[in-house]
Amino acid sequence: MTHRNRAAVLRSLARMHGVQTSYFNVRGERVRASEETLEALLQALGIDITGEPERNLDGRSRAQPLRTLEPVIVAWDGALSAIDIRHPWNSDCPPEFHVETEDGRTIVLDATRCLSCDAIQDDKHPGDSTWIRFGVNLKLPPGYHQLFCTLGGRTTSSLLISAPFRCYAGDLRQERAWGLFAPLYALRSDTDWGAGSYSELQSLADFTASEGGQLVGTLPLLPCFYHANSEPSPYLPITRLFWSDFYIDVARIPFIQNCPEALQLLESREFLASVEASRQSRLVDYVEVQRLKRLVLTALWHHAQKNDVLRTSVTGHVASHPELSCYASFLAASEHFDKPWQEWPEKARDGDQAKTFVHEEAAVYHEFVQWLAAMQMNHSVSHTQSRGVGLYLDLPVGVHPNGYDTWQERNSFVSAATTGAPPDSVFTNGQKWGSPPLHPQAIRQSGYDYVRRYLQHHMSVAQILRVDHVMGLHRIFCIPDGFPPDRGTYLRYCPEEMYAVLSLESHRNRTVVIGEDLGTVPHEVRRSMASHGLNRMFVLYYEMDGLAEERVPSIPSNCMASVNTHDMPPFNAMWQGVDIGKHAEVGVLSRDAIPSARRRRTQAKQKLLRFLKTVCPHIGKAEDPHAVLRCVLKWLGHSRARFVMVNLEDLWLETLQQNIPGVADRHPSWRNKAARGLEDLAHDAQVKSGLGALREAIAGDARSGTGGER
Repeated sequence: MTHRNRAAVLRSLARMHGVQTSYFNVRGERVRASEETLEALLQALGIDITGEPERNLDGRSRAQPLRTLEPVIVAWDGALSAIDIRHPWNSDCPPEFHVETEDGRTIVLDATRCLSCDAIQDDKHPGDSTWIRFGVNLKLPPGYHQLFCTLGGRTTSSLLISAPFRCYAGDLRQERAWGLFAPLYALRSDTDWGAGSYSELQSLADFTASEGGQLVGTLPLLPCFYHANSEPSPYLPITRLFWSDFYIDVARIPFIQNCPEALQLLESREFLASVEASRQSRLVDYVEVQRLKRLVLTALWHHAQKNDVLRTSVTGHVASHPELSCYASFLAASEHFDKPWQEWPEKARDGDQAKTFVHEEAAVYHEFVQWLAAMQMNHSVSHTQSRGVGLYLDLPVGVHPNGYDTWQERNSFVSAATTGAPPDSVFTNGQKWGSPPLHPQAIRQSGYDYVRRYLQHHMSVAQILRVDHVMGLHRIFCIPDGFPPDRGTYLRYCPEEMYAVLSLESHRNRTVVIGEDLGTVPHEVRRSMASHGLNRMFVLYYEMDGLAEERVPSIPSNCMASVNTHDMPPFNAMWQGVDIGKHAEVGVLSRDAIPSARRRRTQAKQKLLRFLKTVCPHIGKAEDPHAVLRCVLKWLGHSRARFVMVNLEDLWLETLQQNIPGVADRHPSWRNKAARGLEDLAHDAQVKSGLGALREAIAGDARSGTGGER
């Protein structure tokens, strides 16, 4: 076979398995993926291309065998009108179909009517097989059901997802809501140990409620690796299935007063000095905070082992969370081997076999700690709800490559690749995010079991869930191991099925969904978001370049509006231009680009000031950033946005940026503590003034019945 023919076959094979052979970059130019990239990604997906790749095109050599039914079928709003099967048509031997519903009922279908006896050619069915379509008339309740097809003495099944077409919208009769956002690790109080805890989350909710707010938001609250040289990014969690034990407030554990060993630690001069040093540090020292908490938690665990009531409670929690035992074994094995799981002995790499390599007590300790984390997380949610405040959480797009999820759910991931982003105007070489992408076919074959579980975990506590990088429901940029970011390409998923799972879980848990759609997002993604009822995001910082070019920002109604996000500079840093100098210092911006960036920022600020006069006629000059911030919040309050989220640090004109993506150790990302303690907020005139402007704007629109600008 000639090289040209082989290249054509390779590209056909890539498209068949969801690997895009080209994409359009930020400038609208087509970028073609190289043959080396396509080969590497196909091999990472488990497609054997060592021989002649054309053998894969007719289905004779595949990672997965051919199926009579698609592994997943969606029935929007419960309606199923047709079933497609892969089989030559024979009217003398029609298929038999039946459905077993989630609640155990069996429904026999009449599917003798063949709607299309010729091969179906559409996006769902690549042209490598013959698909026949049969008509049915079925109305199903919401849920995960099983469809069975018997044909020629062989029965195959498919997951049948009956889901509302649109995600849960909440109570549309309620007025618009606003809330406060802060990274939990950064929150300070009179009793913190050097980082925020679940107790500080409750205190933030208390302050939000006292100011009339309805939401409190924070970064992902999932377990992470906190080692001396690890990056403590909450967007690279060990797992998306459990809550972080780092945020346990040890001093508020109910039975601590009954544990002499723990009390002795808490009262010792050396321990108190360590806690105070941790509290006084400007940056969060994750390793030290974790060490201090573990000392006390270990004493409490030994105490609980001897207490029948506590031991029974922990055992009951483990029994009701069957996967916890495996997760605890993973953590114990990680500590035992002190290396990534990919380097463990072969038997330890295989799921529950890790238990044989660690002392049982080590795993039991982690079960105990997870019981405490779940207990305090649930109490925090109950507390915030009792104050009329809902929790706004973030679902990270990926997980740590060496974490529990990639170990236990390894078939659900593409292990020899990492997610990222192609080159753009800011990151000219592209980005590597470090997390492996989900395997499109593997998650389908498993009925999206892993996806369902991590959505259920988050939605069980979140009133609003932000889906990080919502484009990932459609496709995600993948970079094969050993390749630079600009040599990657996109891996496609089945968005209809992803939206079905998301919608069903949002209704079951009564969770409103927000999609993070910032930056360059294809039109098809935003169309799907609108169709399926996902709220968008509006962020002022993203609009500043448009303002410099005389484009007036328009805030959509179904969105979460904010001044910035955790990846962006605080308002005052942006307003004073501090971010431009900082980004040049860490290499995000070239020194030559500084003058141009400052000119554009000045133009954007002037345009914003003129625009803000519609809500603040007497705004004054740009030299008063607090006055400008008040007007910005007032503008957001008067907008159509259903939700408005305020960065707590903006209110006191902070300039330190929490996270600067892609700069490694050139900036202390995820470590900066808040400059003000939670106890100070109620007496802070700047904080209360900013929130007052927002609150009055929203309340004024509610009284007038305008519901914001139109």
